[in-house]
Amino acid sequence: MSTNTEFHSDCFKRSSRSHRLLRAEPSAQSLAKQDDGALAPQMTEPPKGYTFGYAVTVGEYQVAVIGAGPQGILYASWLKQARPELQVVVIEREEKPKFKIGESTLSGFCKALRSVGISQEALELLFFPKNGLGFFHVDKSVENITEAPEYILETFDETFQVERRLLDGLLIANARRLGVEVIQGARVDLANSQLSDRGNTITYRHQQQKYELKSQLLVDASGPASVIAKHLGLYNKEDVNFQSNAVWGYFKKVNRLGDRQDWQNVAQFSRDEYTQHFCFREGWMWYIPLVSWENVADAQSDAMLNRFLDAEDLPTKAELAAQHGCPEEDIISIGMVLRQDRDSKFAQGRKVAFDHYAQQYPAIAEMLEGAELVSDLYGTHQPLRARANIRGYAEQVVGDGWLSIGEAAFFVDPLISPGLTGGVATAYFAVQSTLKAIDQNDFSRSSFADYESFAGKLYEALERDNQLVYMSFNHPKAIELIQRFQEIDARRHFNQHITSDYCLADTNVWGILNPIYQSLQKQLWQIMRQAEITVGEHKAVNEQTIEDYEFMVEQIQAYLANYLDNHTELTPYIIQNDQNEVKEELQPQLAYIN
Repeated sequence: MSTNTEFHSDCFKRSSRSHRLLRAEPSAQSLAKQDDGALAPQMTEPPKGYTFGYAVTVGEYQVAVIGAGPQGILYASWLKQARPELQVVVIEREEKPKFKIGESTLSGFCKALRSVGISQEALELLFFPKNGLGFFHVDKSVENITEAPEYILETFDETFQVERRLLDGLLIANARRLGVEVIQGARVDLANSQLSDRGNTITYRHQQQKYELKSQLLVDASGPASVIAKHLGLYNKEDVNFQSNAVWGYFKKVNRLGDRQDWQNVAQFSRDEYTQHFCFREGWMWYIPLVSWENVADAQSDAMLNRFLDAEDLPTKAELAAQHGCPEEDIISIGMVLRQDRDSKFAQGRKVAFDHYAQQYPAIAEMLEGAELVSDLYGTHQPLRARANIRGYAEQVVGDGWLSIGEAAFFVDPLISPGLTGGVATAYFAVQSTLKAIDQNDFSRSSFADYESFAGKLYEALERDNQLVYMSFNHPKAIELIQRFQEIDARRHFNQHITSDYCLADTNVWGILNPIYQSLQKQLWQIMRQAEITVGEHKAVNEQTIEDYEFMVEQIQAYLANYLDNHTELTPYIIQNDQNEVKEELQPQLAYIN
């Protein structure tokens, strides 16, 4: 990470790379460059069509979407809900939904699911409950996790830890019922496609056959593959303020947080019902309990998902287990996410990195003592998975005849679970821009200027918010202060927009784009970034202690004191533990009176 104290991003800035952005308005000839092959939409069976030259032409659509993950499917579903007469097709690489990372949801995402017809009751039966975010500060002095300084951001409403194979399958089945055509098992071939504001010709492959379709708009929802941006040389992983790497696996026989009773503070739910963050100076570790549906065959899962979409009276979990061979398993998703500017172990291999931090911090080592790493969950044949250079963004998210949403537009970091929620915000906003473009019959880049501006602002705000949390790991009190700061605006925003359907207000993810919040956020970033630079000038990271950051905490407290004091009612963890302290103080007096 650079040592300047200016938060910067070249995301979507036309002036910073004008010589490269010219390529984003491609001719048919420029699009004939080699595709990187990152995405592969796919179909379950070859489509019917007629032969046109060497390809089979399969039809004309207003909108074609690359990728049948949550963002792409929700975009297509919302579009069909708004205009049932539109012809919308989603092209997906995999023949069937499969294992993916990205298991922790927030209220905005679950609200999006409900808005397209997926019931809360179905989610409760399929997935593990999640009721907020938990943060522990662990260093070498913390022997047991119950002794660690803790802050909990209590839930706004019930959300879930999801098994992505089932979630993605449920979304696809639901979209088909809304009239979305989903082609699985195909690979988009941008090298032989033509993109233009006058209409697109999209080529894709299934097995050995080429197919063509026409669309007015092509939407890239391909996730980290970011097919269009990478094809045009517009995807950037370098110009980010700090980059991170991740290594994760799935464990059984973990010493679960939910089984412990000796907590210092009061929480509204079991500690297993929060996405837990074990925070240390080099990064953090996630802890996510899951209901595993790995043993359910694809044919059985299809029947099960259709039942969830059909039935008014849903089965119980016991009935599901009996009918589909899917008893709940004791599986915990655990992963380390490490700052590149502070970690040296990831470069030595995923196992080296994971084992190092699992052993370096006693509270983590105690929790994992006796745990079994699952060697082949979902048939991946990899006990530990890894992803380098997590952060990235498309320098341009719209062009003539195309736009990018979700992780194809940008990805920040899994910290505080922004991926699915931020992704669906871009999807919903893009739907509104798409409807306007259809009404005006204008699919040029300028027609999507409002979406381009929104995506750029959202990315920078999420990135800055994420970095505040990372920098708070330098001191346990800083974690509490930053979480309270972020929670106040998020809870206020949620309380002001309690509606049954997802709407445009929800695209302001947890109120992050509110001007007052933005002003405070930017100043906090300056305070904390300068503190890291100042400490780093005198001590290496592995020599730093929480005492080195006392001055940073004092500055944060001075800056936020009035704001936090004036909004205590929006931080229930503080309220419930203040009340608990009062009760403990009164107990001796009450005992004397009795």
